[in-house]
Amino acid sequence: MRASVIVAMAGEGTRFGAPYPKELHAVGPHRTVLHCCLEPLTALDLTQVRIVGVVGAGRARSMDVIAEELGGRGAEVVFAVQHPRRHGPGLEGAVRAGLPFCEGVTAVVLADQIFTTGKPDDFAEAMDMARRHGQSALVYPTKDPEVLRADGAVALDRRTGVVTACEEKPQHDLDRFDGLWVVPMVSPDHREKLPAVATDPARILTGAAFVEVESYVNVTRPSDVWGWRCPEF
Repeated sequence: MRASVIVAMAGEGTRFGAPYPKELHAVGPHRTVLHCCLEPLTALDLTQVRIVGVVGAGRARSMDVIAEELGGRGAEVVFAVQHPRRHGPGLEGAVRAGLPFCEGVTAVVLADQIFTTGKPDDFAEAMDMARRHGQSALVYPTKDPEVLRADGAVALDRRTGVVTACEEKPQHDLDRFDGLWVVPMVSPDHREKLPAVATDPARILTGAAFVEVESYVNVTRPSDVWGWRCPEF
């Protein structure tokens, strides 16, 4: 099985207010937000995975972390530079910059979003779902209205195991939603739609199979990771 994971880390992180990329914010000794973000990927058979790091200016150390932690475990690691004029800004542009280097099932991981899975094979299970059904996602169950307003909200049908609705940062009718999308994944036949996950996630995620993650935090300020323990891997 060949698969690809785009790691988007080209944003400027202006809200974070630090003189360094927020994925390099220290969570513990020799452990950064990026280390925590990458940890679930180490459960994959990395010899069958291509990691596509999408970077902007000032990301040399972030590139080193990916090369050391995933490349050192057998993953093929490549980097693409996001050019706002060529690819567009934001997450949509980052995904567009990374897609030419992808093969097989393709997942998108945001370098400033930390999550943990309940079982080591949850990430691989979601990838297999994308392979079989075309689209899947790792999702985080929550009914917190503040969290739903700030991220990509999803409605989950646990009877059928699919996402029934999705909206980016909804401000009204929040009782329709009971989770967030964390990592979208698509089969090669659906790859061209993947950049839309930033602006029109319903196009990709409505009807997608899902696997729930155990914990999740979108790191927008240093206090978001106070007390977080990043595991060694």
